[in-house]
Amino acid sequence: MNLPWPSFFKSSVKGWSAVDVGSDGLLVGVSVRSSAHAGVRPQVVKCAQVTGAALDAAALTELVRKISVAGFPWTVPLQRNDYRILVVAEPPVLAAEMDRSLRWALGAMLDFPIDEANLVWMRIPTAEFQPNRAKHLYAIVAQQSVIKQQTALFAQVNKQQTGVLARAKLALQAIDVRETAQRNIAALLEKKGEGLGLLSMDSHGVTITFTFDGELHLDRFIECSLAELLAADAQGQQKFFERIALQVLRSIDFINRNNSFMPVERIVLAPLPAQIGLHDYLSQNLSVQVEALDLASVFDLSLTPELALPENQSRYLMALGAALRGMRKTV
Repeated sequence: MNLPWPSFFKSSVKGWSAVDVGSDGLLVGVSVRSSAHAGVRPQVVKCAQVTGAALDAAALTELVRKISVAGFPWTVPLQRNDYRILVVAEPPVLAAEMDRSLRWALGAMLDFPIDEANLVWMRIPTAEFQPNRAKHLYAIVAQQSVIKQQTALFAQVNKQQTGVLARAKLALQAIDVRETAQRNIAALLEKKGEGLGLLSMDSHGVTITFTFDGELHLDRFIECSLAELLAADAQGQQKFFERIALQVLRSIDFINRNNSFMPVERIVLAPLPAQIGLHDYLSQNLSVQVEALDLASVFDLSLTPELALPENQSRYLMALGAALRGMRKTV
């Protein structure tokens, strides 16, 4: 896995292709071209979806033929049950010793041997604003077998390509997680000096991220089946909305008490897979501004007009976020 902003992106990579296993039985893929010019949105060059219950060689091959762009490396956001993201105190060790120290600390938290773990970490950058506070970092852990399965799949598809695609070489260059994919979108929405809350929903639940200066500072996940929510009566939906609002309020309170340098005055609600009235409820029950996100404000969708539909924006959200890898707002 390779999760933080990659420095090589600025000089060598002009865009990314990303594929995601949709929660509605569809596999989706996008290719997004970056821009080096201030005020110019990243352009979604291609997008496509394939019916399938899993990301396998046949489905990936079909997506590659539909969305591959020469020179664009590939990235995949893992499914939520394939990794764990943990906030831990930063060990007071040299960078060269960080991996070993974290493995020692994390071993008791996992349900598989730490020797079988693929581990990456990224600092939660608070030292500049709170030099006397303890430092923390995100540790992202996945079983090596999961990572090997992804890389082997791309290698298998690579061998099957012919013609132009064979010469281009399908390169899986990074494996992300859903929180960092969502962070990438938030990084392009933030106003200078604000902490931004971004809330998205899929069939498994609600992901809430709080970012500042393009970095992830806090995340929350509320597990809930969309199918059950849609089937619930008004009282059941009300209870679910209350859970979301309470989690947002608690998170903002935590940030106000512990990270006062990143005031949260906006919650942005990503396009939803179904119209359930969540925006209206949050607007009426939160003390901060609640905005509905149209991805056309983040991306140039002129080549992919199908992404103007809210349901497609929701379906492609994580793939689009993963394909923003390394693209920071230019002002």
